[in-house]
Amino acid sequence: MTPNKSNDPMTPELIRLMKIFGAASLLLVLIMSFFNERRASNRGDTDEFSITSSSRLYFKNVRRAYYDTEIRADAKMELYRLGSRVSDSTALVLNSALIINKVKDAAYLILEPQGQLKTMDTLRIRWTEPSGLQRESAFGKGDRYAHFYFIEEIFPHLEESVPFEVKLGDAWEPILQDEKERDALRVTVKDFFRLIGRQ
Repeated sequence: MTPNKSNDPMTPELIRLMKIFGAASLLLVLIMSFFNERRASNRGDTDEFSITSSSRLYFKNVRRAYYDTEIRADAKMELYRLGSRVSDSTALVLNSALIINKVKDAAYLILEPQGQLKTMDTLRIRWTEPSGLQRESAFGKGDRYAHFYFIEEIFPHLEESVPFEVKLGDAWEPILQDEKERDALRVTVKDFFRLIGRQ
């Protein structure tokens, strides 16, 4: 007895349709992948301050030894302060710290004013460029972006012998005059920029 072909669910027409649909789907996926600029990321939310793999290794193996480390296990963050910084809490000093956010795999830079500067809501700093032009910037101790934009503005002048002053009451007082203080800020900022791939 011959089998009944009418009961076979896989008719030649259905097989042909499945092949066409499969080929069209595959072709569509390939075309979309060529025009898609964004790549899949398994890291979750990416941050503009994301750390590159090579910079993380460089910091961990070379630069970290120069820093005092504070682990914040509750926030899953590590704070790094340069060991050679001016640690006198009463002096007019503008220190900084690197923060590595292990959850977002990102680095942030925060400024840590000392002395009278610590109690001020807004720091006003001015400097005189080699051309004689006097510039001024205000820092309101805001979020990581406020720290970043302020340091980005003054950083190019830290390597020059540009005099900096800070507004205390009605007077302007010298700041970042001590080479140790200026160097501590400059080195920390350089390490931060290297961590986020900006150097």
